[in-house]
Amino acid sequence: MKKLLIAAGGIVLVGGGAIAVIMSTGGDVSGPDLPPVSVAEPPPPVNVTLGPLPSIGADGNLRTIEAAPPVEFEPPPPPPPDDTWEAIPAAARPARLGTVGRVMVNELARLQHRIGACFDEDAQARHGQVAVSRPLVGGRTADQSAATLLILNLEVTPGQIRIVDAPVESQGRDSDGLIACAQGVLRGHVISTPAAQKVERARMIFQLNP
Repeated sequence: MKKLLIAAGGIVLVGGGAIAVIMSTGGDVSGPDLPPVSVAEPPPPVNVTLGPLPSIGADGNLRTIEAAPPVEFEPPPPPPPDDTWEAIPAAARPARLGTVGRVMVNELARLQHRIGACFDEDAQARHGQVAVSRPLVGGRTADQSAATLLILNLEVTPGQIRIVDAPVESQGRDSDGLIACAQGVLRGHVISTPAAQKVERARMIFQLNP
């Protein structure tokens, strides 16, 4: 019991001494003022141009890989002249041509049996030496996985629509003889209709199907 009283008295004395120190310093227990720490600026980035990279050849010796030459692209073709059919945008859907487009849908349905006959091998052979009509500019090369598309050049006058020509827009797996036969059916065909009321020219895409 006596030892506990002595320990408690020591704690009181230590605490009192600490309070006396704090009061004598005005409550400021901070340490001495230290100079500000300066942070060095990072060095600027360095751009290094790498030369040809070395590689190990089949003989185990180092080889140098030369940089590839710059890729050169061909300039785009010039736009077609204003007085050509190719200068007229082709409608991907007949609905874009309004009443003229609706007339063409019905007329092409009536011509389908004649166009379908061109898929016969004998018909293709008969037209094998006939030149296929192609656009002056544009058009796509043969693609075996794509459908054959023709562009119908339409000349509209009051009371009628005339298919002036049907050049190839893209040729799939169909032969030149088949396309020439279909173009012969379409070229020069005239549709009499009151829906044609003004003079204009139009173009529409037509997919060649059997």
